[in-house]
Amino acid sequence: MGGGRRLAGEFTDLFSSDDENDASSSDESKITELSPPKRCDACFSAYARARSLLNFREFIRRYKPGDFVGDAARDKIEIPETTTLLLIGGTGKSALVSEIKSIFEHFWNPSTVDMAGVTEDLYSLEEHMILKNSTSICVFDTPDWSICPEENYKILQKWMKNGVFHGEMNICDSINANIKKYNKKRMVNYAILVLDAISILKSIDTQDTHYLDVAYATFNYPFLSFKGGKPAVVVTNGDRVSSIKLSRVLNSIEDLLDIPRYHIFNISGIDNYHTELNVLHMLRYCLEKADRGLPLKKKSLKTKGELEHPNWKVQKYFDLAIDVYIIYLCFMMLVGVGRAMGLFSFGN
Repeated sequence: MGGGRRLAGEFTDLFSSDDENDASSSDESKITELSPPKRCDACFSAYARARSLLNFREFIRRYKPGDFVGDAARDKIEIPETTTLLLIGGTGKSALVSEIKSIFEHFWNPSTVDMAGVTEDLYSLEEHMILKNSTSICVFDTPDWSICPEENYKILQKWMKNGVFHGEMNICDSINANIKKYNKKRMVNYAILVLDAISILKSIDTQDTHYLDVAYATFNYPFLSFKGGKPAVVVTNGDRVSSIKLSRVLNSIEDLLDIPRYHIFNISGIDNYHTELNVLHMLRYCLEKADRGLPLKKKSLKTKGELEHPNWKVQKYFDLAIDVYIIYLCFMMLVGVGRAMGLFSFGN
C-alpha cells in the first residue's frame, strides 16, 4: 500500500491538503488527485467534504491492530490478528453494521453494497469483517438484549471472558460445541452500546424506565470496562423522530450515563455526510480504546510486588530481614521470661 502504514500520531496528517498525503494504491484515493473546483463556494464545500471523508476513510482502511499504542509499547503487549468490536443493546445494531459496511464497500455506488449476512432478527452471533480483503477490524452483531438484566449480565460476562464465535447461540450448547469446532474464536477488544432513539423517547414519555434501567445497568457492567474506559454509546433511528425530540433523547443519555455529548455518536441517517462522518469518528474512537486496552504479554506481566515497588527485589529481602528480626526479638523475650521463672539457667 503506497505511503506506508500510518500510526496514531500521524492521524492529523490525513486532513492536510498536501499532495504527499494522497498517495494510495486504492481506487478510492483517485478522488484526491482531482483539482478543487473554482466555480462557486458550494462546489468547493462539496469537494472539501468529499476529500475529508475520503482521507478519514483511508485512515481507517490502513489501520492495523496495535497502531494506537506506538512502536515503543508494541513489544510488550498482546496484539491480536483482528480488533474485535462487540455490539450490544436492543434495536439498531444490524442497521449500524449495514451503515459501517456501506462506507467501505463500493464507495462510488453504495446501492451495490453486498449486505448478505446482515440480519435484523438475530438468534446467534454474527461476525462481519469491515474492510475488504483485510482482517484488521471485525464487528460482532448480537441478538437483542433480554428484558432481564441478570440474564444479560451472565451472557455478556461469558462472551467477555471466553470469547465469541460466529454463529454462537445463547441457548443449545450442543449446537455451540459444533460451531466452535469450525469457527475461529475472537476475544472482544471493545464494546459498543447501541441505543434506540424511539425506545428512549417512549420511556421518557410514558415514564416507563425499564429500557433506561437496562441501558444503565449494561453500560456499568464492570467486565465491559477496558482499563477504566466504558463502552462507546451509539444512538440509532434518530431520523425517525424530530430534531427537538432527538435532542431530548441525547440529553437523557447524557444525564443517565453521566457522559459528555461528544462521547455519544448519533448514527441516525439524517444526512449522508454527517452520518458517515459520525460513523468514522465512532470507529476511530473505538479502535483507539481497543488498542489502549490490550493486555500485556505474559512474559511482561509483573507480580503484585513489582507493580507496587519498582525495586521489588530489594523490598523482598528487606521484608525478610524484618521478619527474621521480629522472630529473634520474640525468642529473646521468651528466654527472658523463662529465666525469670527459673525455667532456664545459663552459666555456672
